[in-house]
Amino acid sequence: MTIDIDEAKVERSEIGLWLGWTLATAGGMLIGFLLSIPLVNFLNLGFAQIIVPAFAGTIIGFSQWIVLRRYVTANSQWVLADGISWAAGYILGLFLIQLLPSAFFTAVIGYFLFGIIVALVQWPVLRREIPHILTWIVANAFAWAVGFWVSQAVLPLFFQGQPIEPALSTTVIAVTSGLVAGAITGVALIWIVRRPEVV
Repeated sequence: MTIDIDEAKVERSEIGLWLGWTLATAGGMLIGFLLSIPLVNFLNLGFAQIIVPAFAGTIIGFSQWIVLRRYVTANSQWVLADGISWAAGYILGLFLIQLLPSAFFTAVIGYFLFGIIVALVQWPVLRREIPHILTWIVANAFAWAVGFWVSQAVLPLFFQGQPIEPALSTTVIAVTSGLVAGAITGVALIWIVRRPEVV
């Protein structure tokens, strides 16, 4: 099943869609990852690597859908399976990031690949609006890699030379990377919806 975005609704409220998408991405990340912290403390590492991405990815995916659904045409439908597929990109991408070695460069590559996975999984739902997937892939790959990089640059501004509480570092990283990635993919989404014939 695909969704049909109403171009007229988007044109009337491009800033609203962009701002809502950006805040939903950051807010979904913040809620998803903060609520996952207690799970990590009680689960073994292997199980946590499955549960945390699934939980956080679902929150992020549904947060974005809450914003996007205001812009779809009346005949568009959304069922649980589509909501899950929307979140699956986040889940798969986070699994990939957790499998890579812990280093800044590999993390940036991981988030770049994460963005590609997100775009590939979201595309079947968005394919009516995005006939050529390359733009959506490039936007997501760039957005998530830059979002991660910026979050790592911002983190030391808040915490210098002291142990960081997991909830505080998670908040800074989730909000920063979510805002950056949401802002970039929000611009791409609006541009694609308004000009699908040239994408």
